[in-house]
This record gives sequence, structure tokens and C-alpha cells, in this order.
Amino acid sequence: MNIAVTIGIFLILIILWFQVCHWYEQDLYSELRLEETKTLILQADSLSMSIKERISLLKGLSSFTQVHNNCDSIEKHFSDYIRGFYSTSGGIRNFAVAPGGVQTYIYPGSEAGSMIGHDLINDSRENVRNDVNLTIVSGDVILSGPYELRQGGFGLVARKATYVDGEFFALTTMVIDMPYIFQDVGINVNSSNIALRTDNQTIIGNPDVFRQYPVLQTIYLYNKQWELARIPAGGWEASIAEQVTLFKLITILPVLLLTIMSYFVLNRQRDLETSVAQQTSELRMEKELTQKYLDDSGVMFFILDVDDNISLVNKKVEELLGYTRLDILGSNWLETLIPKNDRQHIREICDSMLGSKSDDSRYCESATLTKNGDLKLVMWHASAIKNEFGEITGMLAAGKDITERKETETALKNFAEELSIKNEELKSLDLLKNEFISNISHELRTPMNSIKGFAELMYYENMGKLSTEQKNALSKIINSSQDLEKLIDSLLYVASSRKGGIKCSLVSLDLRKLLSEITNNVSHDAESKGIRLSLYIDSSLPMIKGDEEYLAKVFWNLLNNAIKFTTSGGNIILSASLIGDKVHISVEDTGIGIPHEQLESVFDDFYQVDGSPTRKYSGTGIGLFISKKIVISHGGDIWLESTKDVGTTVHVILPVYEQKTGI
Repeated sequence: MNIAVTIGIFLILIILWFQVCHWYEQDLYSELRLEETKTLILQADSLSMSIKERISLLKGLSSFTQVHNNCDSIEKHFSDYIRGFYSTSGGIRNFAVAPGGVQTYIYPGSEAGSMIGHDLINDSRENVRNDVNLTIVSGDVILSGPYELRQGGFGLVARKATYVDGEFFALTTMVIDMPYIFQDVGINVNSSNIALRTDNQTIIGNPDVFRQYPVLQTIYLYNKQWELARIPAGGWEASIAEQVTLFKLITILPVLLLTIMSYFVLNRQRDLETSVAQQTSELRMEKELTQKYLDDSGVMFFILDVDDNISLVNKKVEELLGYTRLDILGSNWLETLIPKNDRQHIREICDSMLGSKSDDSRYCESATLTKNGDLKLVMWHASAIKNEFGEITGMLAAGKDITERKETETALKNFAEELSIKNEELKSLDLLKNEFISNISHELRTPMNSIKGFAELMYYENMGKLSTEQKNALSKIINSSQDLEKLIDSLLYVASSRKGGIKCSLVSLDLRKLLSEITNNVSHDAESKGIRLSLYIDSSLPMIKGDEEYLAKVFWNLLNNAIKFTTSGGNIILSASLIGDKVHISVEDTGIGIPHEQLESVFDDFYQVDGSPTRKYSGTGIGLFISKKIVISHGGDIWLESTKDVGTTVHVILPVYEQKTGI
């Protein structure tokens, strides 16, 4: 009978075990798909952004071709113009210009010189002819590939038609080295767990990936739609097989143990009559084991009778208080261990607990005497010991030495109070500084307005004729006044941001127009230093929601910094593109760069990389601080990437203005 019941219990436990293992396997599979999906999204976004950044250079080449709209001019300037693009952006095989569709100018020539003279419009490959015709008709960037290139290798070809007076003039072409791009964004095309396809045809990676229930991510690039697929290395089942097997091995043991325990419990009743002597022996062993456990414990234990006399102690009592068991057994707990001043309080707690029917334990702190008369602060926990009838027969007292902890708490409390005082002092100093900045800025504005106003009246000869030298001098005064006016405005921005943040008036804003106007305003400063300033704005850039005055200040600051820290012959590129539901604006220069260890501090107020009195570059160190405050208030983000003596790129992310439409 007992065996049959045991088998039934075992079958029930096995069914539950199979179900739990199945749930566990499904949870592992779901978590693995989620991790693979996150990885794939990051890889797809990186791949899309990397290709778009390089195609922005093709648009610059197209603009160049439109400006130099004859072969002589293109031949004269092509190599010098394109060399900067080619050297600053990796992963590009070559650039080319094909007047009338015939490859004529290729850089570098060593990369695809054999393609010179090739007629793209009449190419032998139908897909190439179709793509060339599409870009001529549409005027948009058209992508071909990726595929094997005539000049060797595997690449993506981007083309854009250029028009002069409304007529097709030339094709501009860029060949992107796809193996380099994949490696740059961390995609191993040789891996068996990733693949890329377009038009249901796998072009990169392992085609079998698409037949193994992969995670998918679609990438939209101009006329191309790619589907990137990914599975774990080794496949789904292999990735979780070890964890599932280990879980099964671990969980089958409790099933077997419970089955065995059930068998013994069922048989226990039959053997109960013959086990009285054995139970007596076991009780004795349990008592000895209890004593052992008490001895191994990290706290002191006392067992007291109803008269508070000690009947049992553990080794921790001997270690902490210095008493031996013979010294303390049978003595009164309160009179031996508790100082006179605390005995009445402790006795009241014990009497209250022993006389209560519901409250069986109490906590209290008390000084405790050691054998040599020293005092230790001990946290006591007293619990009533009851017999089978619920009558209290004694008390278990557990004590933990908290002397060092209390000393530490006291020290920490004192330290915290000192820190609080210092913090209040710093707040007062910071408030005084903010008030000073605000007051001095307002005080400077009034005389500055007068200086600037009278200087402009004199410059425009409203107060009489002037000589050329006088007008030049007044022009310098006006320019210096304007610079000082900007500095005063910046100080006021700092003061207002400290008081309650910058309050922006967000309206629908054409970012392309704003960036173009700012670029035009600073272009003279760049030209005067011999710096090439380029602007690349995605033609599909949507409207954003922003404060025109504040955003203009941000990009003026960024371009002004780039011009200030870039030497003659350098390049500055301002670009803007759409990434998902965000607009990405970057200002890239080839200036002096910023040391890596100082990148985190450049957005602090009044911070300068070189703050010495003998520094080479002027400034207050608040431009980036104000810029970050403004960008954050627009719900965006701003950060820097920089290499010393190579250059700096400032990235700004702004949300797109979602216009609501109705029927």
C-alpha cells in the first residue's frame, strides 16, 4: 500500500517537474531573443548612421560639381576638393564625377583608374543602367548593391545626378567599402549567426539564418530596404541547452528526495512504537547539537530559569566577556552582567515579558560587565521559553556586541553634521556669486548700450562728417561693444539658469534656415583665418520645435569655438541629418582637440581647458555650459568627441516636432 502511494506521489511530482522545466526553457528563450533583438537594433542603427554619414559627403561632391559646371574647372579643383573628404572619412573606396554619364574624374586614381572612360548610362549590367537612369530622372541619391565591384572588392555604390540650368550635367559617384563599414560598426559578416538580405536575396552572411526564426530589423536607406537578421552563435537551442540541462539536473533532485521522504513518512507510523528509545537518544543528540550550534554562533546566548539564574551559555560568552562556564553557570544574570544603574530597567522589561501572554520577546540595549570590569554595549534580545502547556519555564537571552558600531555611528553622525554646515556655507557662497553675476551684468549693460549707441551715431555721421581713420576706429569700438554685449548676455544666461533654469519659448522652427543663416554670419571669420567652412543639411530634414533665439546662440557658440581653435588651412563641417525621430547636428573641426581626461568638464560653467593667465585662446568658459542648458531644455542631448591635435566633433540631438493632422 505504501509503495503504491509513493509511486503516485512520484508521478505527480514528475508531471510538475516537466511543466516547470518547460516554463524555465521558455523564459530563457524569451530573454535570449530580447538580448539578441537589442544587439541587432544597435547594429542596424550603427550601420544606417555610418552609411548616411558617408553619403552626406556625396552630396557635398554633387554641390561641388554644380558649382564647377564645366570640365576645365572640375579638372582643376577636383583632386584638391575631394582629398579632404577622402582623408577624413574611412570606408570610402573612391569618389568619381561622370560628365554626361562617362567616368572622367576618379579619386584616388589608383583605386579605380581602370574605370575612367566607362559609360555608366550604357553599362552592360541592366541593374546599373536602371539605377543610373533613376538618379538622372529623380535627382535623388540612388544606392546600388552591395555587390562585387568591377575594380574588385565588395561595395555599395551611391550615385546622385547634377543639373546645370535644369539640364542633366554629370553623375557623382561614391563607392563605400562595405567590409570596412561592417567591421567599423561591429558586425562580423563571416559569422554564421548574422545575415543581410534585400529583395528576398541574401547578399551578406549566412542564408540559413533566415530559416532559423531569427530576430529581424529593417533598415531604410534612400531607395534601399535591407533586412538584417541575427541568431545566437550556435543557434537558439544550443545557446540555452547547458542552462536547461543544469536546471533539470538540479530540480530533479528535490523530486527524488521528496519521493524518498514520502516513503519514509508513510512507513514512520508503523515503526512509531519501536522508536521511543531511539527518540530519547536523538533528543540527547539534538541537545548536544544545539549546544554546538550555539557555540558556533556569532552572538552570546544565555538560557535563564524563571529566577533569572543562568543554566546554559555558549562559547561567545567566554570570548566576549571573559567568563568560563564554571564561573557563570548558576549565577544571577542581572547581578553578574548588568551594571547597577541599568538593572532596574532590564528587570522591568523581563518581568513585563514573563508576565505577558502575548508579547514573548523584547529588544533592549544595555551596558554589560566583563570579568575584568570593563563595559561593553550589548543589544539584547530576550525570548520566553514555554513548555507544551504554554507555561513560561525560562528565558533565552541573545546578546550582540555593538560597542564598535555605536562608536562608528556617533562618529558618522558628527561627520554628517559637519558636512551639513559646510554645505550650507557653500550654498550661501554660490548664491552670492549668482547675485553678483546677475547684478554686474545688468550694471554693465546700461553704459555699454550708451557706448554702442553713440558710436553707431558717430559712425553713420549723424553727428558730423568723419575721416576714414575715425570711421575705422569707431568700427572697432562697435565690434568690441558687440563682443562685450554677447559676453554680458552669456553672463545673464548663466545667472538665470542657476536661479530657475532657462525658459524657452518652443515654436515650429525651420532648422535648415537657422543653420544656414548662422553659417553665413560666421563665414567671414572663418575666411579671415583661412579656414574652409562647409555646410551639409539633409534635404528631408523636418521642422523641429524650438526657441530660435536660444538655438541660434547654441550653434553660434559651437561654430565660434570651432573657428577659434582651428588654425589656418583647417576644415569645419556643420552637418544635419534625420536619425529615426531625432535630428542629429554635428560640428566637426580639425582644430587643436581636447585631452581625453578633460572631456567630462568642458560643459561646466566657467571651465577652460587652459585656464592659465598666459593661455593662448581667449574666452570665459561659459559657451558650452549655456549650450548644454539650452539643448537639455529642448528635450535634447549634447556631447563631444575629441582627439588632441586631431580635432573635435560636437554632437547635438534634438527631437522632431510632431505635427498633428486632422480630417
